[in-house]
Amino acid sequence: MADWLTKEQRSRNMAAIRSKGTKPEESLGALLKGMFPRRKVVPHPDATGKPDYSIPSLKLMLFADGCYWHGCPEHGRIPEDNRSYWGPKLERNKTRDRRVKRELREQGYVVVRVWDHDLRGDMAKASGKIKRALTVAAKTGGRTARR
Repeated sequence: MADWLTKEQRSRNMAAIRSKGTKPEESLGALLKGMFPRRKVVPHPDATGKPDYSIPSLKLMLFADGCYWHGCPEHGRIPEDNRSYWGPKLERNKTRDRRVKRELREQGYVVVRVWDHDLRGDMAKASGKIKRALTVAAKTGGRTARR
């Protein structure tokens, strides 16, 4: 199906989508500062994959992944408009996420990817995911379970 917006309208819409400073990122930052009040929680833009946050003392790298952009199994979908573009684009994002996670693990980091839907409401699922990753990493010398 052809795009129902003009090129100019689509360009304006896409330009308005932020890649940094999103609500899920802010929620993750607040959660981390609450969970680790005595640890330094910082963005780490120079690391592989540009993690949203890191806790250097724990060798922890964290990403707040949007359900749409990163292919959430619960909420991710390929739009009907321009499927020939969006299908491969979203698949490349998922492939890149797996590569980045593998590379960071090889560098000795614990990697946690949290879905944006887990960062709404009470965030118990997100904090549980972070705690489990750290527990598994402590037992296995830095290796964590899958997503």
